[in-house]
Amino acid sequence: MSGGAGRSCARGVGRRCVLSGGRLLVIDIGSELRTLCEAQLRGTWQVPAELVRLALRLSAEEVSVDPRRGGVTVRWRDAVIEEGALQDLRSALDKRCATDERQRAIGALEASGMEALLWAAGLHGARLWVECGGHTARLRFEHRDGGRPKLVEGPKDRGRAGVEIRWSCARFDRKRALAWLRAATRFTNAKVSVDGRQAPLGFPGGLYHISLDEPLPCRLGLTNAGEEPVLWLLKDGVVAARAGVPGYPPFEAAVELAGLVPRGASSADLRRAVTPFLPELVDRAVWMMVEVAGRMPHMAEAPRHRLTILLLRAARRAPRDREVCRLPLIPTAAGGERRLSVEEIGSLAERRGGILPAVDPEAAIDDSLAEPDSTLVASAETCGLLSELTTVRFQMPVPLEHGLGDRIVRRFRRAAAAAARRLRGFLGSTPVPVSELRTRERKLLAALRAADPSGEVELCHGTGGVRRTSRGIVIPRDNPVVAAGAVCVEEDPSWVYPLLLALGTGEPQSQDLRKRWRTACLDPPPQPGAAG
Repeated sequence: MSGGAGRSCARGVGRRCVLSGGRLLVIDIGSELRTLCEAQLRGTWQVPAELVRLALRLSAEEVSVDPRRGGVTVRWRDAVIEEGALQDLRSALDKRCATDERQRAIGALEASGMEALLWAAGLHGARLWVECGGHTARLRFEHRDGGRPKLVEGPKDRGRAGVEIRWSCARFDRKRALAWLRAATRFTNAKVSVDGRQAPLGFPGGLYHISLDEPLPCRLGLTNAGEEPVLWLLKDGVVAARAGVPGYPPFEAAVELAGLVPRGASSADLRRAVTPFLPELVDRAVWMMVEVAGRMPHMAEAPRHRLTILLLRAARRAPRDREVCRLPLIPTAAGGERRLSVEEIGSLAERRGGILPAVDPEAAIDDSLAEPDSTLVASAETCGLLSELTTVRFQMPVPLEHGLGDRIVRRFRRAAAAAARRLRGFLGSTPVPVSELRTRERKLLAALRAADPSGEVELCHGTGGVRRTSRGIVIPRDNPVVAAGAVCVEEDPSWVYPLLLALGTGEPQSQDLRKRWRTACLDPPPQPGAAG
């Protein structure tokens, strides 16, 4: 900007203003262009996605983006950039061109939707190379920051229509650019490949989705994560902004807004444009949840639980809350396909004083429950949402009261199980060969044999207690006391004395073992320099 400052602007001519006193205020188009580019982009990492948006706006069906040194190469077929757009780009970037002509060219690029080329070329340290086929002649555009742009007409071109763009820029964040490109092109109808691979499609963590034309062209999705609705706001199929909508049941929507907002619309403009349609989008999302609920008996546990949470949240604040409250959602401990609706749970709780038993889905459910038909199988989160909807309180289920015969049978079963645990590893057990023992166990076995006068000690498989057989003392290697003792004996062999006492081998322990253990552990020698 040059010229002096005045109090008021008397009249404006192009990009010049005549000030009081006849002085001129002239706007530097180069500075204006640089400011425009930086204002429209959040960083150089956004340029590749904007070039892909340009390709899709031109109706390209396949686009490839490959990283190169300091930038990317973007290619597509069957869609071209018009020669007039490249001429306007040259005029806008040419510092020798008249100010009014440069300003006209900038406006023309924005009006025709070619502004991505302007942004890519106008950044500091940028270099842009564009080649277009499919015209009567092949066109090539080149521009480097600080130089003059060139538009060259090549030989006659009878080949397939297409475009190749090579772009690089100072301080280009390649990793961030490719990550954003993959996220921004999730909802395109065209095939987009990034660094040789197909870009991911659909909602991250998506479970179910549908495409709608009303109230807006959009795609609705239910996902396995998220606590509130997320709107992906698109222009020409590429994400332009993202908006969270607190206070509604979680869902995600990719909404196309190119037909509702001007080409230069900001993120705030996009959010304002979608706001009037939000209630209907919420209604369609809840309708989708209701439709999918019919598949719940055939779902895996994780998606079934997620859908239950989504529906219970929808019942708190949604136009279809009464419809949701009639859906069979919550299973009971009785098993089978029967499920209770929110209304049924509320009625059942009223008959039982407002309290119902509930067990966690991961808990073991057997025939010991007193009332399996009225015991809900529900997580803590599910119970919390049900309490909000019905004011019901939950408690642990009451076990079934058995008769005398049943109690005797149950006690015999428990006793038999305990006996089996004690005998496991001993009946018919054979010693574990020394070659199969771990180093720690071999040291333990050597210490035990040295401590026992007979030396007839073996380690076997199992977790029970020590017992004496005709071949000597048999000690289970997997017994917790034995395993812990092996660690201690490996560090200090004198710990074999308290280990033998703990195992209860029935053999008298020598005073020598006891003395060595006390000397090593209970009566350590004084350290040099210690106070007496």
